[in-house]
Amino acid sequence: MVERIGAITETKRFEQLGILVLDGSPSMQVPGETGVPKTEEVASAVRDLILRMRNSRLRSNFFLSILSYDEKVRGRLPPTPVSEIDETADYSNNFEHGNGTAMGDALEAAGKVAAEFLSNQGAIPRSAVIVLMTDGQNTTGKDPVMVANAIKNSGQRISICAAGYGKDIDEAGLRKLVSTANSYKHTYNIEELRQFFEASISVVSG
Repeated sequence: MVERIGAITETKRFEQLGILVLDGSPSMQVPGETGVPKTEEVASAVRDLILRMRNSRLRSNFFLSILSYDEKVRGRLPPTPVSEIDETADYSNNFEHGNGTAMGDALEAAGKVAAEFLSNQGAIPRSAVIVLMTDGQNTTGKDPVMVANAIKNSGQRISICAAGYGKDIDEAGLRKLVSTANSYKHTYNIEELRQFFEASISVVSG
């Protein structure tokens, strides 16, 4: 059975964690399609996503976590019930940027967050979705394909999605990371990015 945010039912039958893994490398400071830095565009998409999830009838089923990465990985939001998240907070990745883009390290960190969430399994079935966003290519750290394969082969209820946001991306490499063909999106549009975030996080198969 497949359910999406906005479905009629309000019964809590699952708990799902969405983990946004957002590129914060120096290239994200370059103006995007709206003329503001791409990091600000992505932050806008995240705020819209949170607002929509908070207003969903199924909001009690969803948790959200946010990680940022350049050559290092930083936790921005620990796993938090959607109903408790402030959509007005700063998700713009405004910190001191390193020179690298460590996708593999970021995926590994997200995998650990997902595994910890799943380890606290109660009566309600849990699952996790990792959504990696980047405007470029992996340049340092662990091999993202190897990390992604380890997560996908772990036997845990963790799926991986990826969004290439921009023009200079390793599309073939990103496609190797995801769990299914439909789990990848290449876009340079804020609304399309928000829609992909929402579709990735909100679909629950069972």
